[in-house]
Amino acid sequence: MTLSIQFFTIISMIAGGLYLGAAIDTFRRFEFYWKKRIIFSYIIEICFWLLQTLILFYLLYLVNQGELRFYILLALLCGYAAYKSVFEKTYRNILEKLISTSISIYYFFYRLVQAIIVRPVILLFNFLVAVFIWIWGIVLTLLWLIIRVLWYPVKLVSKLIWFLTPNVVKKYFIYLAGFYNKIKNTIRKWWNEFRS
Repeated sequence: MTLSIQFFTIISMIAGGLYLGAAIDTFRRFEFYWKKRIIFSYIIEICFWLLQTLILFYLLYLVNQGELRFYILLALLCGYAAYKSVFEKTYRNILEKLISTSISIYYFFYRLVQAIIVRPVILLFNFLVAVFIWIWGIVLTLLWLIIRVLWYPVKLVSKLIWFLTPNVVKKYFIYLAGFYNKIKNTIRKWWNEFRS
């Protein structure tokens, strides 16, 4: 391994230590979202550290084909220590501002979508439902009116037929109506007893 490769390796690992510190702070900032779910928390923790290991090893592979040396670990620790002592507070402030800005942008677009798309669609739907109910009411009213108009002559004709019917036939129909009512009442009584 040449001196230039060793130099680039040390610089890369110091940068990797800085990145690792920032990644840990970012991970810990969002940890409270899943901390109460113990199994999920363990899975996320393991995945996080595996991902960081892969990223750092890939960085090392790009610089010196993945050769590990003791000074590489020291450079990584130096980068992490430099982050903790110099950059941690600044990075956390930047992270909080980025989070608050992202939340503001999200709420802006949420309100925009609500105002431009969701509310007009809901208003249109409510309007169409109201129009449909109104038209349905008119149709039912017209149907009821047509039925009443058509039923009126039938009612007059049936009254006329009943008036012209001989009394013997009327008595027979009255008897049939009474017999039908008795059957209906008996069936209803049996049904009520069956249900209870």
